[in-house]
Amino acid sequence: MASQEPNPNGSSTSTNPAANILTYHCLCAQLSLATTTALEDLPQRQMDAAAIATVGDFASPTRPTLTMQALSADVAATVLKLDDGFEKRYVVRCSRCGLAAGYHLDKSQFGGTEGQSGPQADVVYILPGGLLTTEEMMAGRSMEAEIGKVGLMTA
Repeated sequence: MASQEPNPNGSSTSTNPAANILTYHCLCAQLSLATTTALEDLPQRQMDAAAIATVGDFASPTRPTLTMQALSADVAATVLKLDDGFEKRYVVRCSRCGLAAGYHLDKSQFGGTEGQSGPQADVVYILPGGLLTTEEMMAGRSMEAEIGKVGLMTA
């Protein structure tokens, strides 16, 4: 049985790690990832507002982690031309519908990885608007606003 701890507003919260896991779904309703920290509470990249998360298990309470359920990275990298150079990404897609939900950066873009290539798979960047919380999905949240976040136009 999980122990209970009081929180600042006087109610109790569970110390059971499973009680603190949040789940997210692709826009096609496929369960995509689980995390111990809400995506909006994770650090964000300035260039695209992608949430930065550590991929792994939930054993480390000191760092936000997530597990990718039905997301997989492209085998081939996509190279983007930026104002200050280039960026090599491996797009992470829903395995059901193929929608891009995020990306991994190439190992060559991290210090101490000279000569190495391939996705830096322990860190994933989740794009804004590509995933719904389970609660949002169950409530039938309109996706018109989400489509606008990623720059797509609707007819």
